[in-house]
Amino acid sequence: MISIIIPARNGAALTRSCLSSVIQSVRLLNLKPEFILIDDASDPDAGIIDIFQDFRSHASEYKCTLVRAKQRLHYTGVFSVGLHLAKLENAFFLSNDMRITPHFFWAVLGVAALSRDFGIIRGTSNYTDSHPEHTVRPPNSVRSYHDICAFSKAMFESNGLQFTEDQILSGDAVLIKRAVLERIGVMDVQFFGYFGDIDFGLRCHLAGFKLICAKGAWLHHEGAGHAKAEAAKTKTAYDLVHQERMRLVNEAYQLFRRKWDPNLPPTYEQVPTLNFFPVAEKNRTNVSLKYELPNAVHSSYEIV
Repeated sequence: MISIIIPARNGAALTRSCLSSVIQSVRLLNLKPEFILIDDASDPDAGIIDIFQDFRSHASEYKCTLVRAKQRLHYTGVFSVGLHLAKLENAFFLSNDMRITPHFFWAVLGVAALSRDFGIIRGTSNYTDSHPEHTVRPPNSVRSYHDICAFSKAMFESNGLQFTEDQILSGDAVLIKRAVLERIGVMDVQFFGYFGDIDFGLRCHLAGFKLICAKGAWLHHEGAGHAKAEAAKTKTAYDLVHQERMRLVNEAYQLFRRKWDPNLPPTYEQVPTLNFFPVAEKNRTNVSLKYELPNAVHSSYEIV
């Protein structure tokens, strides 16, 4: 039914919490997923592969594929490897700094079933990249997974299968239907970290599918979990890590301009909106919709 893809780059504690929340949720709902767990060339002392192997041994009722990158693949690389390896009807990508709930799965799967045109479905969270309209902060502090589940249940009871249509894709926790993968393939890995999801969303739109937010789905997102972990490990001020992140965002934006429209504003800071649907529609004949996983990426990981 669902291929659940979870990558990790260091962040052992976050990864354990994420995996624990996932296995509790799928067991409670009696779902039969496969798991694709990807270690994105983590530092050896992070123990990510050990965490993944421990998960596999305690979740032996599920097929669990462990992947270790020989060199860092970054966001679009691990996303694309996961999509390439996914075999079931839906692929579900989840960042390792998130804790998911049964009601989140229930809402996303329910909304996905409402229409064949719904190609990519996300939910809401306390922290959402590029989607402030989907940010929902609990009224009280979240101290435990029990608190997370309680608020997620309340969100589902309040909003049910309500949904809205999005004009951009932020791919931090998303369900992607098999029909989308057959039509557009994987992410364009030239966008190693940023704009890969925006590009993927544009190709999904041009292929005739909609980007949807299930308003009854809520999960807890640590937010910038990887950046915080890197800052802590290297003892670098988070402000400096953020500055480096924005430099990489601007580099990715230049790749995006060259691919979709060189007439876009020259810098990311000058972009008035991330809704590039009109740009994609205007230039649809100049861009290939389908991307297969490149041979170079095939040789950059191993199955453990």
